[in-house]
Amino acid sequence: MRSCPPTSSAAGFKVLALDDVCYGPVDLQQLIDWARDERLMADTWVFCVTTQRWQKAAHLPQLRELFSELEPPEVALAAQDAGPGTPVRPGILRRVRVLAELNDEQLGEVARVGEVVRLPAFTTVVRTGLVGDSLFFVIDGQVRLRITVKEREILIAVQEAGGVFGQISMFDGGPRVTDAVTDSPVTLFKVSSVAFKQLCAHRPDIGTPVLLALGRTLATRIRTDDRHLTELVTLNQSGY
Repeated sequence: MRSCPPTSSAAGFKVLALDDVCYGPVDLQQLIDWARDERLMADTWVFCVTTQRWQKAAHLPQLRELFSELEPPEVALAAQDAGPGTPVRPGILRRVRVLAELNDEQLGEVARVGEVVRLPAFTTVVRTGLVGDSLFFVIDGQVRLRITVKEREILIAVQEAGGVFGQISMFDGGPRVTDAVTDSPVTLFKVSSVAFKQLCAHRPDIGTPVLLALGRTLATRIRTDDRHLTELVTLNQSGY
């Protein structure tokens, strides 16, 4: 876990966000405001200067009662495989990194074009070779992206809360290049390629930042894959 810069005890708290950036120091009222605005989730890590401890926000004594009053995400989200129009609170989508630049109104538009899918652990969400027609944002849980070579699983990436997968097929309409398997119970926000493209066409103020963010995620994967390929070639040429 990334460490935070030192601060005075009067400041109170620091918050570790999904982007692995530590925000603070902030006081208790700021935490309460963030929680009510869904910028601070129950499972967000918070550092208490007084106790010198990291705890999840819902476990902090100062916030425990507040989170018990707030409607939990599972209640706000619709049942598995609910269709477009499901009443998803826009704040839930704040945990998705590629949507981080959107404001409340824009998140509301995104929420209206997708659907919530909740799946148990060890479920195959997408399968290699099948035509892909949807983009998946991970709200809770963990999804493993893999390929299988000669019955051997090769891990490509792991997407946790805040991550996204399915963007390659969304861009080119081609078959899936990896399997996506849940490592734990997951909550996904699924957007069809058609709905996403329509949203981008009608709301470029939403589409542009999201497409750029998706492009950055793909660029990161390509750089990682290129580095691994270079290492393999180097080892092969060295005779290992």
